Amino acid sequence: MSETDRLTCSTLIEAAVDRGVIDADQRARLHALAQELAHELERDTAPAEPNAPEIRRGFNAVTIAYSVGAILVLIALGWFLADRWNALGPAGVLGVSVAYAAAFAAAAGALRRRRFDVAGGIAAVLAVSMTPVWAWALLRLTGEWPDPLAWDNALARYEPFIASRLIVLDLATIGVALAALRRVDFFALGAPIAVAFTALMLHLARALGDPRIAWYMGPYVLWVIACTLFAIAYAVDRRQPADEDYALWFYIAGMLALAAGYVQGWNALGAWRHATPLVAISLIVASLYLRRRTLLIGGGVAAFAYLGYLAFDVFRRVIALPLALATLGLVVIVATVWMQRRFPALVERVNREEPAGGKALPTGPIAVLGPLAIAITAMVFAVGEAKEQAEGQEWRASLYRQHVRNEVLANKRARPAAGAGTAAGVGVADSSAVPPAAPPRR
Repeated sequence: MSETDRLTCSTLIEAAVDRGVIDADQRARLHALAQELAHELERDTAPAEPNAPEIRRGFNAVTIAYSVGAILVLIALGWFLADRWNALGPAGVLGVSVAYAAAFAAAAGALRRRRFDVAGGIAAVLAVSMTPVWAWALLRLTGEWPDPLAWDNALARYEPFIASRLIVLDLATIGVALAALRRVDFFALGAPIAVAFTALMLHLARALGDPRIAWYMGPYVLWVIACTLFAIAYAVDRRQPADEDYALWFYIAGMLALAAGYVQGWNALGAWRHATPLVAISLIVASLYLRRRTLLIGGGVAAFAYLGYLAFDVFRRVIALPLALATLGLVVIVATVWMQRRFPALVERVNREEPAGGKALPTGPIAVLGPLAIAITAMVFAVGEAKEQAEGQEWRASLYRQHVRNEVLANKRARPAAGAGTAAGVGVADSSAVPPAAPPRR
């Protein structure tokens, strides 16, 4: 911004104050905004560093090429390991994964020393991504991971035990990623941490939960995980540096977990399906305060999903539904105009650019811990219903097995009786073959 532009802006602001168009507080805010925009303009238009070998990070051809190359490396490495997994064995898998991890780490260090920071950061992410592979190989070599090909090994088929071993892989990935983050400031290192933390919570639920009710508790666990990820993302968003965005990956993981929970538990929600608009509105409002397009997209998807549910399920025979939706859209537009006229301070607060670390929701921690508390409470209350459902399934399965057993006994007694030319014993079941008692009702 030139001196003439600053003088014109300052003169305009002072004239607006003198004529009562704006007050002194608004003048101070405008001056602060002008300085902030001037700094951003100088930063964006500043020439690159002398002899800088790499262009500035952003959505450009170089960054896209780096990303495509990293994806191809992961695909090729995964293809090789999957094709040669049994031939290599645990020792071979350990050697290959450690060699690749060391090569990626060395490449990351060399690239960053030569000021290729983005390429070095991507190489560091590739090095971290090898952690679950060599960690599995170590567990397999030490006997802590059962042989999946040994069909007589019951531990290999016991899900809580396998989940407890997967927890080790998750913790190893998080630890290595955090160690790499201390040496390499690169936002993409938040991706393996978010993925590993999501997997860690899933595996903890499977390791500590009752396997009989896991099929029923799945959606509730996913909702708790989603709310936990949102809380972590909010905490990281408040404290991360201005030039890196580690919270983005936790927001994405939280949105995916929330969507998976809704899809998995939609049929069991019943009347609670009509709470979906509240979730959509909450996400949209949070996106305005936190400046997060991810939350805005998630809120929009939730809103359209609920409207689709109304159109194709609840009101599929109501002709006036499109007219009602159009009226609702007009009401939203009018309400937005009315709010801009009546509540300018609120509109300004929501749309103001916050400084680094200044992004905050209106109620602070309550806004993120409240949904988490609700999700945990719902999960606790669902345990009793899940046990009743599991008992009912077990009773029906035992009744079916008893019915099959009775038919087998009847067929065995009918064959010799038919061969002897007598009708004695035909179709007579064992008196001990009685159906099991019904499960106790809670």
